[in-house]
Amino acid sequence: MTIDTTGWTAIGRSANADFYELEEGLLAVVPFDGTTDDAGTARQSVQIQHDYLRARGGRAGVVVFMDRVIEQDASARAVYRNAPDPAFITCYALVGGTAFGRAVGSIFIGISRPKVPTRMFGTLDEARAWARSQRG
Repeated sequence: MTIDTTGWTAIGRSANADFYELEEGLLAVVPFDGTTDDAGTARQSVQIQHDYLRARGGRAGVVVFMDRVIEQDASARAVYRNAPDPAFITCYALVGGTAFGRAVGSIFIGISRPKVPTRMFGTLDEARAWARSQRG
């Protein structure tokens, strides 16, 4: 799956994903194609988000593209459940355009819901609209 990041501002890279600011108050996590996610990569992901938002003194919703994730283990789900700080992260909007991406996202939400609102969407536009509504 190709994700057009034209116009997005790159803010970081972990061992398995690139991170962007789509707009003020909205970040994106774009996993590498065919990636796996474990506790180490999950900790990196949350740390990159927190560090960026802490430095800017703000909060943001985060869009995560699930179609590229081929495996996410229980230790990664535990990190995503416990580590996100609501002082920085307003919500997670998971985008799954394929049946497999939606399945990975649904398992994540069903088993390890984070401390912040988290929902699954079929498109970036839907995810972006919902994340904007969560800014409060």
